[in-house]
Amino acid sequence: MKRLGFLLIAMIAFFVSPTYSQDYVDAMEYSGNGMLLQKYRLTLIAENVANVSTHMTETGWPYRRKYAMVVPYEKGARIAAVAESDAPFGKIYDGSHVFSKDGYLYTPNFELNDEMVNLTYTNLVYEANATVFKSSRQMFQNTLELLK
Repeated sequence: MKRLGFLLIAMIAFFVSPTYSQDYVDAMEYSGNGMLLQKYRLTLIAENVANVSTHMTETGWPYRRKYAMVVPYEKGARIAAVAESDAPFGKIYDGSHVFSKDGYLYTPNFELNDEMVNLTYTNLVYEANATVFKSSRQMFQNTLELLK
């Protein structure tokens, strides 16, 4: 019984000290920011996939792939800007198409297959952040239960 009391006091000191009690909150904050970032990337990828057949925009050219510019942040990472890809447009010879220029139909500057790979990767990273968030929350709740 005496050893259990010592163990409980050691655990309280471990989890209540400011250097360690903040770790759960930090883990939840980092993973929460990661989930928000990946959610926004998923939105951009969905927009790209939806516009894979857009041959003419208001600029007079096909749709350009959009991507998020991610930079380090004090609590993980954040999106600094959304940029458009400078990759060259695809060309298909089709003189009969309404939007063809000089007999060529210009297509968006990305492939659907690449966007699907990006979608899968981004979804996996989102799920990993969600798992970290859930695990941190569960550990925090278990710690509170032990302190009752």
